[in-house]
Amino acid sequence: MSETVETNKGGLWLGLVIGGAVGAITSLLIAPKAGSKLRKDLWSTYRTWQDKTKEFASSVSENSKALAESVSQKTEDLVDTAKESQHRVTDSIQAAKTTFQNN
Repeated sequence: MSETVETNKGGLWLGLVIGGAVGAITSLLIAPKAGSKLRKDLWSTYRTWQDKTKEFASSVSENSKALAESVSQKTEDLVDTAKESQHRVTDSIQAAKTTFQNN
C-alpha cells in the first residue's frame, strides 16, 4: 500500500508541474498585452515580490535575534538563580552538620 501512495504522490506532483507549465505557456500565448508590455509587467511583479521577500526575511532575522537575546538573558538569570539556590542549600547543610556535631 505504501508503494501505491508514493506512486500517487509522484503522479500528483508531475501533473501539477505539467499543468502549471501548460497554464503559464497558454496564458502567455493568449495574453492581450504585447510581449514587451507583458515582460515589463512580469518583471515589475517579480521585483515587487522580491522586495517583499527581502523585507520579510529582514523582519524574521531581527525578530530571531531579539528572541535569541531574550532567551539568552533568561537562561543566564535561571543559572544565577540555580547557583544561589545551590549556595543556600550548601550553607544549610553545613549549618546542620555543625549543629549536629556540636550536640
